[in-house]
Amino acid sequence: MSGFVLSIGGVMAPSGNIPWVAAESVLAVNCPECAVVFLGGKLPELKRAAGLIIDGDAGALPAGSPAGIQLITCGRCGMNTVSITSDAGETVTLSLNRAMTTLRGVCEPMELPVERSGRSDFACMAEFAADILLGNAE
Repeated sequence: MSGFVLSIGGVMAPSGNIPWVAAESVLAVNCPECAVVFLGGKLPELKRAAGLIIDGDAGALPAGSPAGIQLITCGRCGMNTVSITSDAGETVTLSLNRAMTTLRGVCEPMELPVERSGRSDFACMAEFAADILLGNAE
């Protein structure tokens, strides 16, 4: 396993084995092996990161969205990078809808059923996206 997740603007409770750091606010991120999950607030200056994971159902991109950083949107709509294709209550099937550049190469579109474990839709999708981005779910 390589890399870690930085959650900005709130706290998420991941269920997997990904190293996860939560912060209410951050001034800048300069970490090429970091998946940034943006939950709200002010987007920090992103100098380098493996990717920026946002809620695609929230509407507009956060102000100051960086150029040159891979943007991964998560939401119910199939136009997002990651979406839910099936919801059976406690089990959801998550879909990577297009190829994503990861720390290990490229991950092609795929689906994976996961246990919700009390997490929100966005939390499930963001953790799935971060796992792929960091090269752990290919």
